Amino acid sequence: MKNIPTSFQKNTLWTAVTAVSMTLTAVIAVGLIWLATRVIAFLQPILIPFAIAGVLAYLLEPVVKWLEEGGLKRTRAVLLVFATFIVLLGGLGWWVVAKVVDQSDNLGERLGGYTVRAREAVVGFADQFEKKTGFDLLPGYPQVKTDASAGAGAGAEQSAAPLLGDGNGAGLGEAAGDGEGELFDLAGFLSGEWVQKTLPVVLRSGWNLVKSSLGGFLGAFGFLLSMIIVPLYLYYFLIESAKIKETWADYLPLRASRFKDEVVDCLMEINGYLIAFFRGQLLVSMINGAATGLGLMIVGLDFAFLIGLALCVLGIIPYLGIMLCWIPAVLIASFQGGSGWIPADPWWVMPLVVTGIFVVWQQIDGFFITPKIVGETVGLHPMTVIVAVLLWTMVLGGLLGAILAVPLTASVKVLFQRYVWRARLAPQTVGGLRHGGPPQQAVDSAVLP
Repeated sequence: MKNIPTSFQKNTLWTAVTAVSMTLTAVIAVGLIWLATRVIAFLQPILIPFAIAGVLAYLLEPVVKWLEEGGLKRTRAVLLVFATFIVLLGGLGWWVVAKVVDQSDNLGERLGGYTVRAREAVVGFADQFEKKTGFDLLPGYPQVKTDASAGAGAGAEQSAAPLLGDGNGAGLGEAAGDGEGELFDLAGFLSGEWVQKTLPVVLRSGWNLVKSSLGGFLGAFGFLLSMIIVPLYLYYFLIESAKIKETWADYLPLRASRFKDEVVDCLMEINGYLIAFFRGQLLVSMINGAATGLGLMIVGLDFAFLIGLALCVLGIIPYLGIMLCWIPAVLIASFQGGSGWIPADPWWVMPLVVTGIFVVWQQIDGFFITPKIVGETVGLHPMTVIVAVLLWTMVLGGLLGAILAVPLTASVKVLFQRYVWRARLAPQTVGGLRHGGPPQQAVDSAVLP
């Protein structure tokens, strides 16, 4: 009698069961990730101060340890570091805020002049192109060319007056009324009206994005409460650092077993990635921001301090932070029209010099600074980092996801390395050594370079 089920039926059933199991596992994993993101989003007002204090504790712990080795007790070392950090942060913050306010006011004053220069550059390029090729790039816009020529003769300040309107805001009202149903009006753009009409919309959209990213953390009460909680968290993190290192594993809800030891080892490895990233990347971003800002100041770029400061903050987001700072720098350079060092004609010289500063310093950073400070401890390919930043920004939302993207991805890498890749390599490597030789060393040498 024929055996039932047959070998083919067994394989088919096993394949079906495996497919169903994998599908259910994927659905459960997606559900857990979705639930975790909802919980994190809900708890952001609590988690963000906690995360800030944790990152600062990572950064200040080596200083406290150095003072301890010099003979100070830990409490005094922590108080000294804490007081010095608060004083430096307060003084630097006061100076930075004053600089930011001053340069922001200048940016608002010069916006009209930048608009005029942009219009004149476009019209001038169109005229040159028409003279050389006989093709008019701006057909049907003779009034724009006339206005641009008149504006060029009168100067940027006088040309900007019609854009801003009179004291009653008539200019802005007229700009908002013209071209009502058009997505992009070339004549309005070249005359400055499109910019005046669109800029408030862009600013409102940007502000809404910031509010949605930071959530309730930027609320008045939440912000003040966070400013009080962060120093408290930081103080106790530094004071109890040694005790936390010794006893944190005891608080895991697991009995003593090989499984608990494995969990502790895994978390310790992930913690190593976190320390390496936050200490190294923050220092790298501050060096990059200071050096790039100094280079932009030397060539005479307007608002170089603001761009360098932004890079100090955004530089902690690998690769994307530098792009977010390069774009406004090139736009400002294009509209600025040269400096004391750089000629205004041709117009592309200043943007090219600014781009060169970013590119040259990024090469210095890639070859010398980052390898020395961060090294290869995180061990992620640049393309993996870019995809991770985009992915975690969508999953966690806004700034928090972008900052945590690399350490979270490194944590996932640790899990895959320990429980997927190593599990596949171990039977092949250890199989031939079951009758002799240390299997664990063989596994490590097979997995780790």
